[in-house]
Amino acid sequence: MARKCTATINLGAIKKNYLYAKSLSPNAKAIAIIKANAYGHGAIEVANQLEDCADCFGVACIEEAIELRNSGINKTPILLMEGIFELSEISLIEKYNLIVTVCNSQQLQWLLDNEFSSPVDVFVKYDSGMGRLGFHGNEFTNAINSLEESTSIDNITLMSHFSSADILEDATTNTQINDFNKALPLKNYPASLANSAGIMGWHESHNDFIRPGIMLYGSSPFPDKSHLDKLIPAMSLSSALISIKTFKAGQSVGYGSRYICNKNTAIGVVAIGYADGYPRSAKDGTPVFINGVKSEIAGKVSMDMITIDLSNVPSPKIGDRVELFGENIAIDDVAANCNTISYEIFTKITSRVYKTYVQ
Repeated sequence: MARKCTATINLGAIKKNYLYAKSLSPNAKAIAIIKANAYGHGAIEVANQLEDCADCFGVACIEEAIELRNSGINKTPILLMEGIFELSEISLIEKYNLIVTVCNSQQLQWLLDNEFSSPVDVFVKYDSGMGRLGFHGNEFTNAINSLEESTSIDNITLMSHFSSADILEDATTNTQINDFNKALPLKNYPASLANSAGIMGWHESHNDFIRPGIMLYGSSPFPDKSHLDKLIPAMSLSSALISIKTFKAGQSVGYGSRYICNKNTAIGVVAIGYADGYPRSAKDGTPVFINGVKSEIAGKVSMDMITIDLSNVPSPKIGDRVELFGENIAIDDVAANCNTISYEIFTKITSRVYKTYVQ
């Protein structure tokens, strides 16, 4: 590996974060959300790490579920959180022993019209205010009743999703909790409402299944980055210095001459760019870590490189490691400087970045 652009992923940290989520709701089961390649961390590797303790895995589509089953993840239930997208997928539910979410009348009818050799488990989604997937009002009740009457359906769990749980002062979440609770039928079905923000900030939403997602990977679900002290960063993105130059006051660095040196400045070039998934939107001043100190980006992110200010860095030299985020730089701080969220940065790390796994 000549180009030393590396994502080091701490699987032990992910497991500790999962167990921390469970400790916040000890009476609930926890669905580990590993969709989108485990938020860029590697779904197969994460699933193998968690299989001895995870109650269930949550994925976005049947392709993600099949990948896990084909890799040997066989004992842990897998939930298709968006259900199936076309009728041809329905035979795969039973073949791969999957739990399917029912989000709309078409998915409902596909299930009711199919004869499974053994009854399957389903989650029924209620739209309590997110405005995406799920049934409203009587449609929700009617869907539950239809599934209850079907001999092809075994266990039924009811679920919904928060729109604003990351904003603790927003009354929307209480409204959604109340709406969901009012929509529940008299029969006591298991329920699932809490995502990472719900788990950490809204105890009354925990119900029977919690769904830890971003918190598994050591990032806070809250804009103010609260609760970070309780989580362990799972990914460290780093690369190496490949050039050092000294610029005079008034000289510019990078595309568009955005960064102008206000004094004689040592500038380092680091082998990482937006083709590796590092955000092009990173502002001047976005933090990095090198040789035991924090430094910052100076100039626009290029496709393959970034430039950083080395003014306060002790004895910089070509080959020195530069951490873009990880143990010393919180990804949430990087995301804030890029006008985005950690979820997007994690999931946009490209295949050009070498992944290495540690415990």
